Amino acid sequence: MDKFLIIFPLIVLSAPLAFAESSNVGIIYWEKEIVSINSFADIIVKDNDMNKKEYPNFADKFTITVWSDTSPDGLEIQVVENGVYSGIFKGSVYIADSGEPTKNRLISSPGDVLYAKYVDSTLPDGGSSEIISAAVVKISGEDMSPILNKIDPSMRHLKTPQSEIPAWVKNNAGWWADGTIAESDFISGIEFLIKDGIIVIPPTTVSSESSEGVPAWVKNNAGWWADGTISDGEFVNGIQHLIKTGLISVSSNTETTQMVSEKPKSDDSKLASLEAELEKCSEIKVGYKRIDCEKPLKKAIALYKYQTNAQKFEIGPITYYWFGVGSEGNGFEISPTGQAILSIRMLAENTSSEITALHCTSPSICSYDVWDGTNAFKYSGMDFTSGEIVLNPNDSREFNILFGPNIGYGGTEFKYDPSKTYYFRINENFGSVDIPLELK
Repeated sequence: MDKFLIIFPLIVLSAPLAFAESSNVGIIYWEKEIVSINSFADIIVKDNDMNKKEYPNFADKFTITVWSDTSPDGLEIQVVENGVYSGIFKGSVYIADSGEPTKNRLISSPGDVLYAKYVDSTLPDGGSSEIISAAVVKISGEDMSPILNKIDPSMRHLKTPQSEIPAWVKNNAGWWADGTIAESDFISGIEFLIKDGIIVIPPTTVSSESSEGVPAWVKNNAGWWADGTISDGEFVNGIQHLIKTGLISVSSNTETTQMVSEKPKSDDSKLASLEAELEKCSEIKVGYKRIDCEKPLKKAIALYKYQTNAQKFEIGPITYYWFGVGSEGNGFEISPTGQAILSIRMLAENTSSEITALHCTSPSICSYDVWDGTNAFKYSGMDFTSGEIVLNPNDSREFNILFGPNIGYGGTEFKYDPSKTYYFRINENFGSVDIPLELK
C-alpha cells in the first residue's frame, strides 16, 4: 500500500494561513440531499469574504451555476445574503420534469444527480477554487441511498461533529507541535482522517515526493487545534482545502492518482493482470463510477501483495499478514525528546465462513499490545472504527497501531530498553500469538 505523502511546494506563506483563517474557504451545499421533482430546491453558500464592506447596509448577492444529468448545460441562479454581514447566502431553483428551462427552472428526471457550483475567488493566496455540491432527484417509492453513496464524497455536505475525530489524532497533533513525536507520526493522524472519510480527497490528486517537509505555521496550527484554540471543523477544512488546491498532495491505495500508468509493470502475471484492470478504470470519466471501479481492484492488489510477500500468522478464522519493522507503515524511532515510537501496520483476512470482529476499544481494553517480557505497553493511537473491525467472510482490512506517549484511559508510555526482546501480542477471543519485534 502506498504511503500518504504530504508535500509543500516552494511557496512563501505567511503563518498561520489555512487553519486560523478557515473562513476564507467558502462552502456550498443543497439544503436537502434528496429533492422532489416539480418542487423548489434551496442551495446554501457560506463565505464571509463575500461581504462587501463598501455597502454596509445591504445584503450582498452573486451568482452560482446549477445543472443536472438531464440538463448538463445548466443555468445560473442568484444567491442572496440572508442578513447584513451574515456570510450566508441562499438561492432557489425549481426542479421540473418537463417544459422549457427558464431563469430558475432546471429540467431534471427522477434519479438525476443535481449539481451546484460556487467559484471562490477570495482565497488568501489570491487564487480561486471551484466548489461543487450534489443532491439527487427522488424516485417515488425507492430508497435513494445507493445513488447518494455513488456520488463523489467531496460533493456531499457531510457534517463533521467533534466525536468523529478520535482523541488520539488530536493528541498526535499536540505532541508533534511540542516536539514529542516526529512529523511522520502526525501525518499518520492525517492518514486516518483521510481513510475514515473525515477528510475527503478529490479523485484527481497527483502524488509526488518532496524533501521540503511541513512548514512551521502548520505545526503552529496543529498545536492550536490540540489546545482548543481552533475547532475540529476549522482544522479539517484547512487541511482539506490545502489538499484540494495542491499545497498538500496525498497518495493512498483508496484514492485515484494520475500516476498509475507511470508505475513499472509487474513480472507477476496475476498482479500484472490486476494492475492492468486498475489502469483501465482511469478511462472512466464519471468520478463515482471510476471510484467504484478502482476500490475492489486496489483492495485485491493490496491483499495479493500481502499474501505473496508478507509474514503470515493464522489465528482461528483470521490470517494476519505483516511485512515487519522497517517496511511501509512499520517503523521504530526515538524522538528528539527521547520518546520511543513504534508503528505497526498489518492486514487481517477473514478466511472463515462467519462474520468475525477484531477488538480494540481503548488502551486498557484492546486485544493488541507490546510486551517486553515484564511490561505490557498499550497503544497511543489506532484506527479501529468504534473499537472494532468487522470482517465478512473472505474480507480483509489493513489496520494501524501506534505505541508512544501515554494517552490515558488505562494507557502506558512505550519505553525502549535495548537489552530486552519485544513482542507484538495478539490476544483475540478466537486465538493469540506473540510476534517477535526486531527493534533497533
